[in-house]
Amino acid sequence: MAIQGAIIVGGAIFWNYSERWTGEFAVENEGWFGKNSYNGGADKLGHAYTWSLLTRALIHNYERNGFSKKASAFWGFMIPAFNGVVIELLDGYTDYNASTEDILFNLLGSGLGAYLYLHPALDETIHLDWSYIPSSDFRDNIKRDFTTDYAGQMVTLEVNGIGMRKMFGQQKPLPTDYLQVGLSYYSRGYSGELETNKQRVVGLTMGINFQAFFKKESRIRTFVKYYKIPYSFMGVFQELNSHATGVKYGNGVFNY
Repeated sequence: MAIQGAIIVGGAIFWNYSERWTGEFAVENEGWFGKNSYNGGADKLGHAYTWSLLTRALIHNYERNGFSKKASAFWGFMIPAFNGVVIELLDGYTDYNASTEDILFNLLGSGLGAYLYLHPALDETIHLDWSYIPSSDFRDNIKRDFTTDYAGQMVTLEVNGIGMRKMFGQQKPLPTDYLQVGLSYYSRGYSGELETNKQRVVGLTMGINFQAFFKKESRIRTFVKYYKIPYSFMGVFQELNSHATGVKYGNGVFNY
């Protein structure tokens, strides 16, 4: 209960509820990933990534404190899932408005985090990660919250070489251990970047699997599992609004 209360109160302070409270409940259809949606849908994947990460952090905390594997997964899932619903209901009484889409992606993120924890072989093979370079709006101090600076973000569902090798029964290390492939999505031009056309971009990427360079239980390995280091990958991307397709690498993903 203390953790639940801390998350809710912390969220209310962070998102400045006191100044945005309207007192009238409203639900907004944000358009999922459509061309005219809120942030081109990038915020939805941001919700899934954040709730997955929060779930894994809570699971780790419960496990450290002696909870069984199943109990750790249960409470690690339930607390973020419950709080995600409560926070969205509170949003409904502010000018943010409630979003059923946000609730769904919060639940998907928490569910993914718990499910992968309970299936270690799959957890070693796939994961969600997040890449970020501050957008021009953030650098110019127009946008001050990096968590909603979607113009500088990219979310990827990764498949890494080590996990794939082990799933096929190959125990001997291979050069492919140092690679990972992913399905990436990002948007640009939706969050106030006035000189940027609205872009919704999906891509198939290949990059360096930095987990292969560190011991399994190291904190650095955990960090590079969930944070996709910019400029460490390339891919074939399609911009969904214009249907333009091309290969991007390095600054090409973040240069807008």
